[in-house]
Amino acid sequence: MTGKILFLTTLCLSAMSVKASDVTTTSDSIVKQVGVTSEYYLQTLKPTYLKNVSEAANWGKNWFIEIKGGASAFLGTPIGCGDVFDRLSPALQVGLGKWFTPAVGGRVAYQGLSFKNGEFKSMDYHFIHADFLYNLTSGINCNDIGLSRWDVIPYLGVGMIYNPDWSSACMCPGHASGSHPFTFSYGLECRYRLNDRMHLVAELSGMTTAKNFDGVGSSSKFGDNMLTLSAGLSFTLGKAGYKRIVDAKPYIAQNEWLLSYAESLGNNNRMLRKSNKENEKILAEYQKILEMEGLLDLYGNKFNNRDKSKALFPRNDYSGLNSLRARLNNKGWDGNPENMPKAMLKRGEGYDKETEKAMDAFYNGELDELQIAYLIAMRDGTVPIGAPVYFFFNIGTDHLTDASQLLNIDELAKVAKKYNLKVRIIGAADSATGTDSINETLSSKRAAYIMRLMRDRGVASENIKTSHEGGIDDYSPVQANRNTCVVLSF
Repeated sequence: MTGKILFLTTLCLSAMSVKASDVTTTSDSIVKQVGVTSEYYLQTLKPTYLKNVSEAANWGKNWFIEIKGGASAFLGTPIGCGDVFDRLSPALQVGLGKWFTPAVGGRVAYQGLSFKNGEFKSMDYHFIHADFLYNLTSGINCNDIGLSRWDVIPYLGVGMIYNPDWSSACMCPGHASGSHPFTFSYGLECRYRLNDRMHLVAELSGMTTAKNFDGVGSSSKFGDNMLTLSAGLSFTLGKAGYKRIVDAKPYIAQNEWLLSYAESLGNNNRMLRKSNKENEKILAEYQKILEMEGLLDLYGNKFNNRDKSKALFPRNDYSGLNSLRARLNNKGWDGNPENMPKAMLKRGEGYDKETEKAMDAFYNGELDELQIAYLIAMRDGTVPIGAPVYFFFNIGTDHLTDASQLLNIDELAKVAKKYNLKVRIIGAADSATGTDSINETLSSKRAAYIMRLMRDRGVASENIKTSHEGGIDDYSPVQANRNTCVVLSF
């Protein structure tokens, strides 16, 4: 009867285990949490860019030179006879400029050849002006490097025009010479992008200057004008395009989701470990009962995760006494696990708790002899806990290259405080730059800076030890030698 009861109890326990496995698909399970959104957040995100936002071009990018030809019409004061077409003359325009952003640019331009004045007399001229350019269509229909297909660019500028054929027989006293007066330039330029370095350009431009520029009239007030219609090509010099700004919002959202997902996985794993331990305890108790009742051979196949050959309740095998005797009798043992005396294979008295845990892990096959040696060395303080953490500095300073390195300081301080660890800080500088005395001072300052950050985060001063190495060349590239190393130990 007792055997039947135990058998039914074992079957019920198995059914409970199956039911427990079904629980992992409920609303708080990993399976349920990995939904459609996880497929998006678990993949590598493709960068998206902020609309109409880009970095300003440096001095080596987006220079351009443009060459245009066309016709100009001079409209003077007095205008004289004839219409605009009677005053047409060929015109040449050359410009050199730079786009600082996709919308803002500047240029210096030259225009020249000849014009017909108010008396239809042909005169040569040279017109130099500096213009401010503003692209109204920047950010519209852009390619991968931020260049628009069409550009509509109004501009405004100032300059000076020179008339080598100028003369005035009736120049009144107090009036300036009209051969090189001040001018205003203005107009509208349209561009079509043929490729990343070449644009087709058309421009309608105007110029206003003094009334006596054409030698007709004596007033130096503004009144003479010139209209020019031209077309040509623009060529980009140096690097073309703009570096667009990546939108950080998708990455922030992904990071927040991953943190939440990792936390949920951790909670679920803790829950499963707790449940597994409870199940193991229950199984062990039932297996003990079966063994004591002599039914283990009959129902032992229900306990696949246990070694039926081992006893299921404690038995005194005098392991502590035997281990002590073995240690006393084998004082010359070299510590090699392969030739460890049999009497020492059991945990004995005299070990601290941490060493006992390490030895248990070794005997259970969880750690090898090198890992055991490392654990003991960490305990003795002869090797650091984990890998050293390096912090890198700008050349010639004790300023970190990136403020994000402070995150490592926060984590190191947190661990050091929690476990009362020793902190060793070693400053260094690169020997490729600076003298020996400068590098000695600089490496000391860098170590002191990291020490100050650790103290600010609550690490006790007595647990911190600093040193400095001066100039070193241990690492490549050279910048890697501008560091301070932090080592934790017991």
